[in-house]
Amino acid sequence: MRTWILALLWLPLVAVADPFDEPAKASDQAAVNSAPAESEDDDWGDANTAFDSPGTAYNYEEQDPWEGFNRKIFGFNDTVDRYAIKPAAKGYRWLTPQWLDNTVTRFFQNLHDLTSGVNYVFQWKWGNAFDSFGRFSFNSTVGVAGLFDVASKLNIPKHSTSLDRTLGRWGVHTGPYLVLPILGPSSVRDTATLYPAAYMWPVTYIDDDLTRYGVAALYGIDLRADLLDLEKNIVGDRYTFIRNAYLQQRLQGQGGDAAFPERSDEIERNEGW
Repeated sequence: MRTWILALLWLPLVAVADPFDEPAKASDQAAVNSAPAESEDDDWGDANTAFDSPGTAYNYEEQDPWEGFNRKIFGFNDTVDRYAIKPAAKGYRWLTPQWLDNTVTRFFQNLHDLTSGVNYVFQWKWGNAFDSFGRFSFNSTVGVAGLFDVASKLNIPKHSTSLDRTLGRWGVHTGPYLVLPILGPSSVRDTATLYPAAYMWPVTYIDDDLTRYGVAALYGIDLRADLLDLEKNIVGDRYTFIRNAYLQQRLQGQGGDAAFPERSDEIERNEGW
């Protein structure tokens, strides 16, 4: 099993809030937070979710033509999460002081700044690339390998992107919604980036296998522990809620998929210059 499989532990709840991705709009997050909590024992619930309000501009169901297959994989992932990964995350949170948990999260966020910087170069967003590389440089040196967020104290903005968004920037269509075993919510385009994106993740280049697997596993458990508090926001049908949350965050308005304009003068006016 390659390192990137562990490194990209995209659990069933990561669609609600990926801490390394661009934040959702405030109005969208408010809609989620205002929804009533659902019992943890309710696996599927009703068909309605916080994203199914009348007049929704984005048709989530059209993006999910493989719903039957996706629900089966989702059920498998949910079982693995409930009986294996979630208990491990709860144990990690119980054993780890909050300050240490935050330090571990900052370490991995620092690595993500590096990969974001590379992707922003490919997207021709030079301002964002400069910020991301700047954050990585300061936090990796003065911040001791990212354990301390010095860059934020220096008011260097944090941006986040991925190879999936880079392909969208170059005009590659996202494709249908797809649920992957263990990795969870994705799309055809996002799935195609898993293998090449692994080579943009610094942990891949750790020579010692045991250390590499250990760091990758720590990333997955730390990420899952950070998502424990968000489960109370899930209402109605868990599958529908998580699918719609993923599509809303990643695809609504095609904000991350805007392709390059044809005219060079329009490129120069693009965000990030």
